[in-house]
Amino acid sequence: MARTVTPTELFAEIEHGHVPKILDVRNVEEFESWQVEGSRPVETQGLPIWRALDAVDDLARDLPDDTVLVCAQGNGSELLVDMLAERGKPTRNLTGGTAAWAQLLVPRPLAGLPEGMVGWQLQRPAKACLSYVLGVPGHGAVVVDPARFPDPYVELATEHAMTIRYVVDTHVHADHVTGGPQLADGVGARYSVPLEDTGGPTPFPNHPLEDGQQLDLGPVQLEVLGIRLPGHTPGTTCLHVPGHALLSGDTVFVRGVGRPDLTGKAEELARELFHTVHERLRPLDPATQVLPAHWSSTEEIGADGMVRTTLGQVFESTLMNEEDLVRFVAEIVASLPSAPAIYDTIREVNSGRTVSPEEIEILEIGKNQCAASTTT
Repeated sequence: MARTVTPTELFAEIEHGHVPKILDVRNVEEFESWQVEGSRPVETQGLPIWRALDAVDDLARDLPDDTVLVCAQGNGSELLVDMLAERGKPTRNLTGGTAAWAQLLVPRPLAGLPEGMVGWQLQRPAKACLSYVLGVPGHGAVVVDPARFPDPYVELATEHAMTIRYVVDTHVHADHVTGGPQLADGVGARYSVPLEDTGGPTPFPNHPLEDGQQLDLGPVQLEVLGIRLPGHTPGTTCLHVPGHALLSGDTVFVRGVGRPDLTGKAEELARELFHTVHERLRPLDPATQVLPAHWSSTEEIGADGMVRTTLGQVFESTLMNEEDLVRFVAEIVASLPSAPAIYDTIREVNSGRTVSPEEIEILEIGKNQCAASTTT
């Protein structure tokens, strides 16, 4: 029987540098679309299964021991692991393949929150997406920018005797299908996504956050406020815990800012982003930790495994200090690569368009491409 490693185990091993190599035996197109990536770089090779089977003797000679083999569902790679074992080469199969990896959410505790509040950053390595749970043990919680897999959020809340009262999407996402409306419906929470992004009323209940609106998480006096930060999208509304944390959605990242072109209004939204940067973000406490909704590369993951920065560090970038509106807009627009063609469809789905589970799986292939770079 093939030796195996689960997605959770593989993520931890990558983080600790215990994975010598990943051999991905999906077809070329699938491999080029996205690969298994964790919080640290790992040598990864793509070799279609039919070629790998023909080259099994060479692989048995050349692969490092404990190489992890990957395919879409874990079946072809399992066969290859067994064949390599027969030749004396110990390798391992990723259980469930990339389909299972795509659903992995890794919760990491958040530090630096007010006394009485707990929180987690949930990392989804297949998409380089981040979501959050903030709450008061024994009372209420809010889930921000959730993936479409509800169990990890519900489990965290239950473990700490918290009721999920709010589910917030900071904006209509273009890179992944949200689980927000379904999670809110399942736990009886209030769901919020900006109407400016959905284009009007949605087929699911929606209570958009107002600028400055306070979320009631319990009797502990903690401020969790909605804060409008348009620029990536027209209606982006994030969460601010004054003096402690800004859950910034796609407005600002560890490196870079949110691309403003995904709604077809690049220059208009780049101007909005300029005003957001100078009027809404610059006056905030520079020690505030910035907790974004994405990362673009492993360089944005800290030594503690967290994806975060501070507003002070954000404003060290040349572009974020640019005070000329025209130059700011020009630099942002010039940095933009072409957006994936499926992003318009994903935005429609997140605004209420119904598609099949099979279509959702296709729409979710590949890492996010939501950032515009900044000059540092």
